[in-house]
Amino acid sequence: MSREVAKVVLWEQNQKDFLKKFYDLQFVPRIGEEIYLKKEKWKVTKVEHDLEVNEINIYIELIKKAKQDKPSNL
Repeated sequence: MSREVAKVVLWEQNQKDFLKKFYDLQFVPRIGEEIYLKKEKWKVTKVEHDLEVNEINIYIELIKKAKQDKPSNL
């Protein structure tokens, strides 16, 4: 029995910028899950599965790093 592989495409949520295509992605991330890509952390915001073309579109947004404030010494 052969299994067909869906093409997985990652898009940046706000600008809809194409980031990277994966073929044969073992696990599809869930909404709200964090993934590490291009040396940055991203959060999955939406997952769409287009059955007609066997494609999964994953929309992600960059997780902004909070600036560490120096503790003030009293």
